[in-house]
Amino acid sequence: MRLFSFINKFDPSIKPFMRTISKKKIPVIVCFRDDAKPIKNKIIYNNGKIKYEYKYVKAISCELSPSFADKLSEMPEVPFICFDHKATLCLNNSSNVLGINHAKKFNLTGKGISIGIIDTGVFPHPDLTNSKNKIVYFNDLINGYLKPYDDNGHGTFISGCIASSGFMSNNFYSGIAPDASICMVKAFDSSGHGFMSDIIKALDILLSVKDKYNIKVICLPFEFPYLNDIKINPLKEIIKKAIEMNITVVAPSGNLGPQPYSIYFPGNMKEVITVGGVVCSNNTLKNFTVSYFSGRGPLLDGSSKPDIIAPCSNITSLSSNILYTPLGKNNIDIKNPYISMSGTSISCALISGICALILEKTPNLTPSDLKSIICLSSLSIGDNKYSQGKGIFVFEKIIK
Repeated sequence: MRLFSFINKFDPSIKPFMRTISKKKIPVIVCFRDDAKPIKNKIIYNNGKIKYEYKYVKAISCELSPSFADKLSEMPEVPFICFDHKATLCLNNSSNVLGINHAKKFNLTGKGISIGIIDTGVFPHPDLTNSKNKIVYFNDLINGYLKPYDDNGHGTFISGCIASSGFMSNNFYSGIAPDASICMVKAFDSSGHGFMSDIIKALDILLSVKDKYNIKVICLPFEFPYLNDIKINPLKEIIKKAIEMNITVVAPSGNLGPQPYSIYFPGNMKEVITVGGVVCSNNTLKNFTVSYFSGRGPLLDGSSKPDIIAPCSNITSLSSNILYTPLGKNNIDIKNPYISMSGTSISCALISGICALILEKTPNLTPSDLKSIICLSSLSIGDNKYSQGKGIFVFEKIIK
């Protein structure tokens, strides 16, 4: 049998697997046009292993042998088979401390707004659970635990940037929107990596519960390194679906700068708010510079990204007890409640919090309206548009 007979139906990343005679299964996402049933039946009959069937996108994630993947591509009901790519989180370690405490200036706290986050989980940190539990929803796609935990720390840090109460620091390290709620889906493992199939499922879940928890914003603090456009990207399609359902989606420009064309998926989607990162020496606009690692535009089609920039360096937020699990024997206590980090996922989280503040004041804004308002509320720091977008977001300007 001639393998790879329908080459234009395959993600190029699958090609190396198809050239081998190995029977080892390939992790893929099979896109289909109409009815999932015949596709599912064929996968099961040919010893494929189904991982997820999605509600809001026409795709099935599964593991297939190279020979059967080739056969499946011949079906007219299958327009494309995507490799199950792996994403990485956009965070780097840092040592200096910078508090985040802006929201109180404007008497906006994000009350009544939920932010969906797809990350490594969230630790039940006192700054997120004391007096009022900000973690209103938690779903674990990696280990299946029913209660919140975070075995990496990234998701807790991001949640703190958004919604920390500052309880343990006398409000010094409070988040941008301290009364916002967190809906966390753990789709990234303890090493900080997550498969596309799990991220699609996480979005599928968040869209299913959006009305129950009033999810208005989804924060995607990760990137797929060096992944640009593929013929059909089911994750891209479900992100578009979220925006159609009136949810604002925020993504980082990524940490693969400073060269041009270094913004990858999902930050390269025109529909999302893409946030680059800046370094500040003394909190004045004259001393802001785009971080060396912040991803730069343009995109491959020549269009401009990022949309805006926000602080990303030496930011202090919540730390996690990464040894704690809901069923384990490790104490929930945490010795060092705060940690300083850098990365464009922080910029993404800060703007997600800003979105919650704006939506608290004007809840009927569409994602397009909200994106326009945020871009108009930015000031240039003197860099080019492919590094800074419209510039750095300025709180005072949006209030005016």
